[in-house]
Amino acid sequence: MKMIDKRLQTYRTYQRFTRILLTICGCWYMPTKSDKSMHYYSICVLLTMIMMTMVTLHTSYIHRHNLGNMMKNVGFAITGLSTILKVVSFTINRGSLINYHRILNDLFEEELMRNDKIRTIIFSSLHTMYILTYGYFALATTLLLLYFAPSYLLIIRGLLHFHLSTNYTLPISRGYGHFWTVPDNFLYHLHLVFETTLTGLSGLMACSVDSFFGFYVYQFTSTMRAMNFRLTNPLPTEKFLDLLRMCVAKHQRLLRCRDTLEHVYGPIVFWHIVTNAILLCGLMYDAMPFSDFKRISMFLAYAVVKFVQTFTYAWYGTILTNASEDFRNGIYFGEWFNSSLDHHVRTNVILIMMQKPITINAIYSPVNITIFTNFVNATMSYFFLLQSIDEGLETLHRDGRVAMIEFSLRRIVNHYSTGILGVDSCVIPLELRLYFCNQWTRHILKLTIFR
Repeated sequence: MKMIDKRLQTYRTYQRFTRILLTICGCWYMPTKSDKSMHYYSICVLLTMIMMTMVTLHTSYIHRHNLGNMMKNVGFAITGLSTILKVVSFTINRGSLINYHRILNDLFEEELMRNDKIRTIIFSSLHTMYILTYGYFALATTLLLLYFAPSYLLIIRGLLHFHLSTNYTLPISRGYGHFWTVPDNFLYHLHLVFETTLTGLSGLMACSVDSFFGFYVYQFTSTMRAMNFRLTNPLPTEKFLDLLRMCVAKHQRLLRCRDTLEHVYGPIVFWHIVTNAILLCGLMYDAMPFSDFKRISMFLAYAVVKFVQTFTYAWYGTILTNASEDFRNGIYFGEWFNSSLDHHVRTNVILIMMQKPITINAIYSPVNITIFTNFVNATMSYFFLLQSIDEGLETLHRDGRVAMIEFSLRRIVNHYSTGILGVDSCVIPLELRLYFCNQWTRHILKLTIFR
């Protein structure tokens, strides 16, 4: 009993944690006493993310001739666009999310308060879920702190020597990505705080929305596992017919919740799959041949976050599908084949068994582990495509250079044949049929070949 109460407390902490993250990011949708303030705060978050996206896109345009720096800033820009997509999606679908939250939360709480066996089934996967959420948050926070640490360490070092130094580079804009000139005074530090806030907010947005998807899936799967347990292990006082009717009604409500979850998160998952694959292949291409430690560390840090993000979505989707399959198996191995049940009950059971498992679709594909493997394959395919294009361009450049050398040598031949160079005799490659001996002529030939 104490163990179950401890797990219940852990669940409440997990629930509060995800809610606090969503509130900080301006995506909490349930009505509160400060509902208007929350609405205005969401608008402020949206405007700041738009500003961050514009600054990073401008910085990437400035670095358009440097693939590494350009892809780095494009990554920041895509993070800003992802934040905009999430805020807009949660704001537009606020009514649907409120209805979804009430239905799913009521179903979950109803199963949670039944008995200790049901609670044990519900809390069986809680540890894995909250560990993944806390670990994702800790990873993102650690990488953000490491990224901004050098600038703040320089400021602290200057303050220890009673000097407020501006001898550091702004982490995002580099000091020249803004559409205005950043002054070299106290306002420079304000720009650092501003960029830190924007980046931290975008990182929290990723953690909160991604983790809340996992929280939704946990409530979904736990409810279906509890229903499955009740079907396969009915109490002596419960009739299977009543249990079946109750589970069928709950299953229909869960299907409506699935539609809302897919409508909100489908475009978000699709966006992350496509953009993460493109960015990772670009950063991998820039980090090759892994000789620059700074580029390697940047690629590894970014790759770890994006792989974890993509894997969590795929894994959550797989858990949801497996729980749906288990529920269908629970109905199949129940007592529905008992001859005392009428044919209407059997018909309803067959109709449920004919339904596909509950899945979340990312526009074109179901969200499961398969989509993660497709993501890895797409990343490597884009990478090898870039390598092939680069090798082709190098070949064209080399062939063009050889053609330029041949053209220059032909001009020298023509000049010599007309007597412009006026040189003495000395044999070089027979196919040119030229005789050079003058040092000045050799110098021209050397410059032409190694130009």
